[in-house]
Amino acid sequence: MDEPVVRYELQPVQFRDNVQDQGDDDQTTALRGFSLPPVDKGKDAWLCLVGACLLEMTVWGFPFSFGVFQDYYTTTEPFAQYASRVSLVGSCSMGILYLASPFSLFILQRWPGLCRISSVAGLVIAVVGILSSAFATTVWQLLATQGIIYPIGACTLYYPVLIYIDEWFVRRKGLAYGICWAGSGLAGIIFPFIVSAALSRYSYRTTVCAWAVIMVLLVCPFLPFVKPRTPVSAAQVPRPQIISFQFMWSRPFLIFQLGSIVQSLGYFAPTLYLPTYSRLVVGESGFGITAPLTLMNAGTTIGFILMGFLVDRWHVANVIFLATVFTVLAVFAIWGMSVSLSPLLLFAIVYGIFAGSASATWPGIVQAVKETEQNAPTGIILGLLTAGRGVGSIACGPISELLINAEWPFIAKPGSLGYGTNFGSLIVFTGVTAVFGALGFVSRRLGVLH
Repeated sequence: MDEPVVRYELQPVQFRDNVQDQGDDDQTTALRGFSLPPVDKGKDAWLCLVGACLLEMTVWGFPFSFGVFQDYYTTTEPFAQYASRVSLVGSCSMGILYLASPFSLFILQRWPGLCRISSVAGLVIAVVGILSSAFATTVWQLLATQGIIYPIGACTLYYPVLIYIDEWFVRRKGLAYGICWAGSGLAGIIFPFIVSAALSRYSYRTTVCAWAVIMVLLVCPFLPFVKPRTPVSAAQVPRPQIISFQFMWSRPFLIFQLGSIVQSLGYFAPTLYLPTYSRLVVGESGFGITAPLTLMNAGTTIGFILMGFLVDRWHVANVIFLATVFTVLAVFAIWGMSVSLSPLLLFAIVYGIFAGSASATWPGIVQAVKETEQNAPTGIILGLLTAGRGVGSIACGPISELLINAEWPFIAKPGSLGYGTNFGSLIVFTGVTAVFGALGFVSRRLGVLH
């Protein structure tokens, strides 16, 4: 007697490469075999965002505190003999952090399975760079450790975060990036005071080693939560993902990138010269010198969250136009008129909110680019926007120095408005470059952008 034959039909399991739930917030994207956590909500999304904010604060805290280190290096042996070259360390560190972003994000976007490895390896490299600088005795050793090794590690540690946030947040993407980037504003408020106090109380070597320990203690507990929404097993593909760069020639990208680069040429001038302006023009000392910069960083922290919130609701061109109007008014109507501390502090906080938070509009720029180039990779767009801002950060220093040292035809007697000082040309340059931030808004009004 023949036994019955039982037949089983095997169904292949389907995986998707870059899974992003564009549907309702209350629905969870389902894959065969497991379900993905929801976007825009849930403990996994918010833990990832908290960890991302801490990474932002830690990575950018060191270069944002370099002014304190630079003051120490130029006045303390064995570095004081190299005082004229110390600024190279800070410039190199900031330049690598900005300009390496498109290369880092290209690699991570093309090989997404490297993201988790990248974060761990980056933390190790960054900590090695900081610890090595504790034993430096020449400016070239500082350049190698703090100026090159540290930012390479910091890039490797930090840039996977930008890809993760894009996966975890859809409708609140702008707010999420804004909260993440607010960490750099917090770093600018907190870390310079900590470093200054530590250097005055302890030795340089102790301070730098303590910084490395703090970095490990801040990052390690949250690093497991800073992860992709799509598990690695589902995200991996048998061959590298194909990356299209066609978006670079699209109108939205070219117009917004041009406006961002020109605006950044002048943006960094107040961050470089407000303490000097407060001392020479306003006549302040002590707290009055550091207060404007502290308030500017506080304003930047607020601005990141505010601009991120708005860019989720308005067209990005309108958000940038709003920020541009307040930035230009702050420069021309407040900074240019400031001869006492109160208006200078008002300028610092308004400028921080509306100019310092420019990068919070980038998720909106990404969305505008993807309306014409649907396959444009988010990470690489953000990387190129970051690099464009880096061009401004590097060029702003030499340009500002030339403007201040050049002969300004409107120099007036002491006690005159800011326009009548050596800073007059710098104030005008900052305001004029800020106007270019509205390039996207004007282009949209003229029908060049939709």
